[in-house]
Amino acid sequence: MKRRSFLATTAAAAVGTQVLGGVPLKAFTPMNMPVHMQPDDDRCLIVVQLFGGNDGLNTIIPVEDPQYYSIRPTIAVPKEKAISVLSRVHMHPALAPKDSYGFPQMFEDGRLAIVQGIGYENPNLSHFRSTDIWLSGFNSSDPEVRLLDGWLGRYWSNHLPGFPEVLPPDPIAVQIGGSLSMLLQSPKGDVGIALTDPQKFFELGQGLSPDMTPMSEETRYGREFNFVRTVAEQCDRYSSVVKNSFDKGKNVATYADGNFVKQMQLVARLISGGLKSKIFLVYMGGFDTHVMQQDEYQNGLHPYLLGQLASGIGSFMQDALAQGFADRVVGMTVSEFGRRPYENGSRGTDHGAASVQFVFGNGVRAGVYGQSPDLTNFDGNGDVRYQWDYRRVYADVLENWFGGTMQETEDVLQDRVLPLGVLQRTTSVDDAYEGRFGVDVRIAPNPATSQASIEWYQPVNSVTTVEVYANDGRHVKTLLTDRLAPGPQRVEVADLTSGAYLCCVMINGVRSVAPLSIVR
Repeated sequence: MKRRSFLATTAAAAVGTQVLGGVPLKAFTPMNMPVHMQPDDDRCLIVVQLFGGNDGLNTIIPVEDPQYYSIRPTIAVPKEKAISVLSRVHMHPALAPKDSYGFPQMFEDGRLAIVQGIGYENPNLSHFRSTDIWLSGFNSSDPEVRLLDGWLGRYWSNHLPGFPEVLPPDPIAVQIGGSLSMLLQSPKGDVGIALTDPQKFFELGQGLSPDMTPMSEETRYGREFNFVRTVAEQCDRYSSVVKNSFDKGKNVATYADGNFVKQMQLVARLISGGLKSKIFLVYMGGFDTHVMQQDEYQNGLHPYLLGQLASGIGSFMQDALAQGFADRVVGMTVSEFGRRPYENGSRGTDHGAASVQFVFGNGVRAGVYGQSPDLTNFDGNGDVRYQWDYRRVYADVLENWFGGTMQETEDVLQDRVLPLGVLQRTTSVDDAYEGRFGVDVRIAPNPATSQASIEWYQPVNSVTTVEVYANDGRHVKTLLTDRLAPGPQRVEVADLTSGAYLCCVMINGVRSVAPLSIVR
C-alpha cells in the first residue's frame, strides 16, 4: 500500500473512532496501541450477552411457590408445562427445543450450571449503565464515574507480558457483529476484533499492511503514523488468520435458523479451524419484554428468545463434543438485570434486579447455585433480592479457568471477591498448584452471637490467610496473614453484624470455605 492511499484510508484515526478492516480504531497514543499476545494453552471463554434484561422468574420457574402464580396471573408458566429436570429444577419449556441438545439434557449431563439470584448491591435499572457495570466489572451507579473498559480487556492487557508491543499470531478476542464492546477494551487499547463475515473481513483487511518503514517517534505525527501503521498491519494479519481458520473449520452439528444460532455456529467453526482466541463474544437483544412477553400457551417474544438461546448453545455443544474441543471451552450468559416480580398490565414485565445466569461446558461444576427467589421479601424497590455478586463468576473465570492469580483478580475488579466455585480448576495449570491442600474448616459456635473460633489442621509450613466474606462474596475483613507451622490452628472472629458470612482459610493459594451465621 502506498503512503498516499494508506494515509487516505486512516487519516481520521487521530481524531475519532474509525473502523479499519472491521476493527474499531481509536486515537490511543503509541504506547497504547491495540496489539495482543497469547498464552500457550488453548482454553477459551464464550460470553453470551442477553441485552434488555432477561426475566429470570420465567426462565427457571419456581413452580412450588404459590406466590409466583399470584403475582403473575397471566404470564406465569404452569407447573405442568415447565420442564422438570432431576426433580430439582423446573425450566421454561422453550429451553428444551425439539431436535436439539437443550438445557435440560445439558443439566442432566453435567454441562450446565444455573446461578440463581445473580446481581449486585444497589442495582441500577438503566439498560445502559447497568450493562456498563456488568461489562466493566465495576459496581458504580455514580454518573460521575466513567466506565470505559471491560474486565476481560483489563485482565488480558495486564496478564500478558509485553502487551501491547508485540502482535500475537491470533487475536485475543473475537466479537461476532457490531462495534467492539467495552468488555474487550482496556486502558492499553482494544484486545479484540469485531467481525460478521470472515470473507468480508478478509477482503477488507487484505493489503492494509503499509510498505513503508516506521517513522521517527520524535514528533507527534511520527508517533500517530506508527500507531496507525501497526493497526493496519494487525488488520492485514488477522484477516488472513480468521479466514484460514474459517476455511479449515467445519460444523458437524445441525443448526437451526436465527441470528444468534448462526453466531454460535460461526464460533464453533472458527474454533474447529484452529483459531486460538481466548474470548468469543456473541449477542442477542430483545429481552426488554414490557409488552406481550408471553401468552397463555407459552408463546411470545420471551419464549422465542429462550428457544434461540438453548438451540444455539445446545448445537454448539454438540459440535464441540463431536469435534473434540468441548474440554477447551466454557461459556456464560450475562444480562444487565432481571425483570420485576409482578407482571405489568400489558402481559409483560418491567425493569427489575436479580436474575438467573447460565454457565455451560465440560468445565463447569454443574448444579444450581442459590435458592429460588423469595417472593415475599423484596428489596426497597420491590424487586427480587440478589444472592450472589455477579463478579463471583468473573473471579471463577479468571482464576479457575484462565489460571490467573488472586492478586490479578483483585487488580482487575479493584475489589476482593470470592469465586463462586462454578468452574473446575483447569488441569492445564495443575503444575503450578502442586503441593497445595484444601483443609476441613470448622467454626464454633455456629450460629454465634458475638464471637466464634475458626479451626483447622495446617498440613504444611506455608503462608496462610484467613478472611471473612459477606455471603454474596464481597470481602469484609482479613483476620490473619502469616506463615504457620504444621499442626492445629485457631483464629477468633468477632465484631461482625448480624448476617450470613463465609470464612475462608487459604493455604498455598487453595481456599477452604465454611459458612458462619451471626445472630444477635
